[in-house]
Amino acid sequence: MYERKIPLTIDCGLHLTKEVLNGKWKPALLNAISMEVKRPSAMLRLLPEATRRVLAVQLNEMEAHGLISKKIYPQLPPKVEYSLTNLGWSLMPIIDAMNMWGDQNRSFLEKVIRQDPKIRETSKSACELHRMLHLQKKA
Repeated sequence: MYERKIPLTIDCGLHLTKEVLNGKWKPALLNAISMEVKRPSAMLRLLPEATRRVLAVQLNEMEAHGLISKKIYPQLPPKVEYSLTNLGWSLMPIIDAMNMWGDQNRSFLEKVIRQDPKIRETSKSACELHRMLHLQKKA
């Protein structure tokens, strides 16, 4: 079990927010759950670069932080669905703002990121495709 070596600073809202959003896939998972992607298998299809284990760990952390709730259906094979809690929904304006900021600064950020020698390649996610499908369902 991982044990933190440096004490966690929690006297500032920024540190608290960073702690609950700390994880490569957490913002994307919250966004997906807000758009009715509730099952872990659907989340894996939406985020194919993520491993099942990492998604499970990050979903468990968000559940422990009170951002999402987990419903287990008593059936075989087991069925699990996640949904945002009120606390999770209160984070969505922040997630939306991060998404908008990235879109507004896309050309500059893509150029800078591609120039980083540590980045060998970039790829596209299913983010835009899923957003379009979600908007079509609402219409």
